[in-house]
Amino acid sequence: MASVHIVKDGDNLTVIAKKYAMSLGEILALNPSVRENQNLIHPGMAIKISNKIAVDEVYISRMLFNGNTLTVYGINNDRILAEYPAISGLPPNAPHLAELIEQGRGDLDIEADYTLPRYQNVKDAGPIQEGHYTLPLKQGMSYDKSYAAGDGLGWGEGGWILAEHFWAKVGNIFGGRFGFFLHHDGGARGTSGCIGLKNGEDLKEIKQMLINAHLKGQKSVLVDVKYQ
Repeated sequence: MASVHIVKDGDNLTVIAKKYAMSLGEILALNPSVRENQNLIHPGMAIKISNKIAVDEVYISRMLFNGNTLTVYGINNDRILAEYPAISGLPPNAPHLAELIEQGRGDLDIEADYTLPRYQNVKDAGPIQEGHYTLPLKQGMSYDKSYAAGDGLGWGEGGWILAEHFWAKVGNIFGGRFGFFLHHDGGARGTSGCIGLKNGEDLKEIKQMLINAHLKGQKSVLVDVKYQ
């Protein structure tokens, strides 16, 4: 029997359990990341259905950003594969914060720390909205934005756009925000509305992990944003 099931349109955990002659409880026991909200599964996601082989180095169950760290989880008992320092929002005296104030943003304070969760609805300065996002996987995981692309809109090593789930989309629309990325901070001080990896080598490592997962058939990875 296969060790994982790649979710397809129309799948839910009950359908998947029935397909492999398993109980819903057995599926949930193998996939801790979906216990709290079973409706979070989406096409392309890898759901573990067997303990026969370790698939941690191939499939990724989810990523979690808590305001300071991006954690990557494998399928096998939701084991942590890697943790990376990351930032979202503009810290006090950030260069871009000063630019926004100079441009007339009277609602901003140069001394405020806009990386704090309470500022997540502050347009152009606050951190990414708490909620659920999806990182689509593609061949080679080429960057959606990078300095190398020559468009002047990238960040350091590069980054990928995140697709929003329903409640994150609602919150962001009312906050006047759109265009959320997982990317390298590029040496800048903070990144409003996105998840910025502090080290370029970390982003390269994540890229290889995503390539490996895609080569094995995974089409997307869940990215949770939940502040401490």
